Amino acid sequence: MKIRVKVPPSPFRLLKERYFGEETRNPRVARAALARLSARLPPDVVPVVSEAVHSLIDYQDPDYALAYLDRIGRYVGPVGITLPNLGELAQLLSDRMHFEDPIRIAQLKLSDAGGANAEPNASSVDRVERFRWDEVIPMLPPKVAAPALDIFKRLHLARLSRRSVTLRFSSRGRFSLRKLKWLAALRITRPFSERFKKERIWVERWLHMVDRSLVKQPGATVAVVRTANLIKGHGDVYQNGLAEWNVIIDRLVKPTCDGDLPLPKLGDAIQEAREAAIGEQGQNRLLDAVEQLRAQALAH
Repeated sequence: MKIRVKVPPSPFRLLKERYFGEETRNPRVARAALARLSARLPPDVVPVVSEAVHSLIDYQDPDYALAYLDRIGRYVGPVGITLPNLGELAQLLSDRMHFEDPIRIAQLKLSDAGGANAEPNASSVDRVERFRWDEVIPMLPPKVAAPALDIFKRLHLARLSRRSVTLRFSSRGRFSLRKLKWLAALRITRPFSERFKKERIWVERWLHMVDRSLVKQPGATVAVVRTANLIKGHGDVYQNGLAEWNVIIDRLVKPTCDGDLPLPKLGDAIQEAREAAIGEQGQNRLLDAVEQLRAQALAH
């Protein structure tokens, strides 16, 4: 008797189903959702959201643009807008969802070179960027990236993972242009990467703190929204900004919204902490400023 064993679908099949078997893969679905939401948005916010949607389709896919619209839709209620700076949040959300990984830089360089039909141009200027290894490795799926980073820790090589690797993006020759197109085409794998997972978690936590400030500290909502612009670029700039954001959220915003820190002027405290982080030794000054703000609040 022949026994048939059901073989689970291969990763390639999952990729195929993900990108070719869903209705949301069609750009018209995202455009239709944009039209529905635009009717409920203030006129000055519509261009920001519209540009973000079309850009996110190019950056990733229509499904990613739909995720953006879903996030913006949270702040459009039946009686109008409850967020005081929705346009600013829409722009910052777009900026963060366009996070800079090597794939993104390849997409930008390829676009400058002429897009999918680009031809080699010997006079073009190469783009050279420095990424950290702990940014490059998370481009892999979580089941691969996590063990790889864990090996660095186990071998006491955590500092090595924070070192930079120089990547060159060129369209001068046929081979370099082909590599550029290959790297840009890897966007299809981005949603399955460790980096994509972490970025999604970060964005959701930021929006969650915005939601909590709307309820607990309405006067601080604008300041909480603007904390997103601490995180930008890639490499050390990105990692330092992320570290500063976590300090402000974990030590000021969250405990205040939880009721554990009596800080009635949370918005002013956030601004003071951010100003302390400017310049050299910014992170150390930020930590000192935050601890001083906490001590003052708890002393009253």
